[in-house]
Amino acid sequence: MKLIHFLALSEEEQYDTLFMQGSIVAMQKETSVVKKLYTLSSFFVEVHFHSNTNAILYKKIFKEGELLDNYLKNIQLK
Repeated sequence: MKLIHFLALSEEEQYDTLFMQGSIVAMQKETSVVKKLYTLSSFFVEVHFHSNTNAILYKKIFKEGELLDNYLKNIQLK
């Protein structure tokens, strides 16, 4: 799915598509938030969940840049 098609979906359809077709590639835990990084075709979606209730707080959609770099710096290659 292309990013432009994803953005044309309603909020509910975006989450349905993301959770059914996307793949989790990374996760970061903070005090009250769990961030899960999903990949969906050619872009990424970072979803913020409340750590106690697992409720969705918000999402960030991107293809590259600083948000992705935050995950890449934690990868250790052998």
